[in-house]
Amino acid sequence: MKSSCLGFLFSLIIYTNSFTDSSAQVADYNTMIGVTGGTNVGGTVKQFFTAQGAADLIVYNRWKGWVGALLYEHHMDIREFEGLEWYVGGGGHYGVWKAGKGEPPWVYKSTQDYKVYGVDAIVGLEYNINRSNFYFGFYWKPAINFQDFAGFWEDDAAFTLRYSL
Repeated sequence: MKSSCLGFLFSLIIYTNSFTDSSAQVADYNTMIGVTGGTNVGGTVKQFFTAQGAADLIVYNRWKGWVGALLYEHHMDIREFEGLEWYVGGGGHYGVWKAGKGEPPWVYKSTQDYKVYGVDAIVGLEYNINRSNFYFGFYWKPAINFQDFAGFWEDDAAFTLRYSL
């Protein structure tokens, strides 16, 4: 957990130092849709409001329950690699596991509904595949829950494949 917190703090320091220097490549498109797969499986819609700022809605299935996260992300170029950028951001999430259907690992048998909500951070990389409309990425999204199983969840990570409209 200490290494996760240190990694997040390191990312924030880099973010603040590169805020004025960055000019992300995302000015070429406004909306992206895609799929995610990793510790979760789901879909994503990302809408850019500025050349570097985007809102990302991720809806995914995990442990036979559903979670939705709405995040703000700030994108920055990696100058040494054309088409590659990284982003940091944060937001919130809400999740539901229905009685008898969801199987979160922290319960023996799901005999009641479980709900979680909380705040998220996100750090990721995104690569434009051969200057096309397809983008391949990876993100790590730690979260803190405030209800039902409150605490730090550090294991949410996934690959993404997105298409820009």
